[in-house]
Amino acid sequence: MEERKWEELTFDCLVCIFSKLGLEDLSIGVPLVCKTWHRASLDPECWKILDFQDMDFTTNSKFIARFNQEYQIPNFSFASFMKLSISKSHGSAIKLTIPSKLGLSFYQDLVLASIECPRLKVLALPTLLRQDDQQIPGLIARWKDLEILEMKWKPILFLELIEEIRANCPKFMGLHLCGHFEGKDAEAIVKCLPKLRSLVMRGSFLRREELMVILNGCKELQEVDVSRCRGFDADDEILKKASSRIKKFACEGSKVEEYYVNGLYGYGNLFLAFIFGDY
Repeated sequence: MEERKWEELTFDCLVCIFSKLGLEDLSIGVPLVCKTWHRASLDPECWKILDFQDMDFTTNSKFIARFNQEYQIPNFSFASFMKLSISKSHGSAIKLTIPSKLGLSFYQDLVLASIECPRLKVLALPTLLRQDDQQIPGLIARWKDLEILEMKWKPILFLELIEEIRANCPKFMGLHLCGHFEGKDAEAIVKCLPKLRSLVMRGSFLRREELMVILNGCKELQEVDVSRCRGFDADDEILKKASSRIKKFACEGSKVEEYYVNGLYGYGNLFLAFIFGDY
């Protein structure tokens, strides 16, 4: 059997292969091999998944050092790299994940993404600074095709957020976040997100009453993860309700917890993180 050579691959075939690569390879890998690969790597199809989550943006990052060397960039910034990646997607991006632990304001980056990435289906956000947190509901309303939202912590304006999702995101089906959930939060989830299929609240404070409200009200749920939560024990009624129609239900490590810092945004969440670790 005759061996197929890489240089003989068609342009469309190269694009198909490169579209499965991460942003690091697309930036400092394949485009530097040859002109053909460089041209194929610029196809918007390769930039539909803007996943920055596992990239190293720390001071001693090998990626940043290589990027600066190859492109003669004196000062690298995450905001500039994100802007460059978004521009290469030409509006085709369907997934955007922003890394944690940068300690920066992402509001302007998200505003840019809301304009240049109108087709987003999946959005994953890190812990936001307080001023950014309060702007999220208005931005979410711009992504009409949004299906899944992942947030490190429950935002301050949580009720306003899911109301915007209800009004503007008809395809929405997945909510992943951690925080302190009260009765009004559970009722709002049922009211605004009745077609929710995936709900991940791992590591949250969630009482039994609120959990039952959600399980009874969101009848299309297929995946629920309330593991390592505080506020309830997974008794027979909860397990029976979950097993009756939910394909994947996780509640390992959840139990009633008396010593939870109630009602303090940020401090309550930090308390959870300290006790249970990064969820």
